[in-house]
Amino acid sequence: MPETPIPVPLRHRPTVGGLVVPWITVQMPDGRYRFGAIDADRLRTAFIDHLCQICGEQMSRLFVFAMRTVDFERLISTEPAMHPECARYSVTACPMIAGHMTHYRAQASDAPESAGDPHGARPGHRAHEWRLLWTTGYRTTLDPRTRTPAAEIPIELLQRVQRIKPPTPDR
Repeated sequence: MPETPIPVPLRHRPTVGGLVVPWITVQMPDGRYRFGAIDADRLRTAFIDHLCQICGEQMSRLFVFAMRTVDFERLISTEPAMHPECARYSVTACPMIAGHMTHYRAQASDAPESAGDPHGARPGHRAHEWRLLWTTGYRTTLDPRTRTPAAEIPIELLQRVQRIKPPTPDR
């Protein structure tokens, strides 16, 4: 998989293995970042203060959400919004969203509980299909299933939906 060029607005973010570390990613006590694990405080702050989950900067008029099919059906996003340019980068750079991974990675023993998967339901399970949703606003809520911060997308604010390539099937 070729390295995705990093857009100028993301060049202030740390990188690991050529990938931008999203602002909401957990940083371990030893300084390493744990891709796929979400910092609970940053998650909450991003939803409440309308910050981009990738760059950590203030959002303005257009919000883009990456949503699994199960969340899309409810119009509830368990991950904060992104700027359009940060979303474009994520769709090509993030192996999970881009469909390059068929399964979630197994939880490492030193990884903290992730605010994005509070019940530990994803490690080792089949990857989900993702969509991007463009919206002009959202309501901060608690996901009724996980009781974690989330964004509820009012249908009247929905501008566009884009299906992202489904996970590559196992061979």
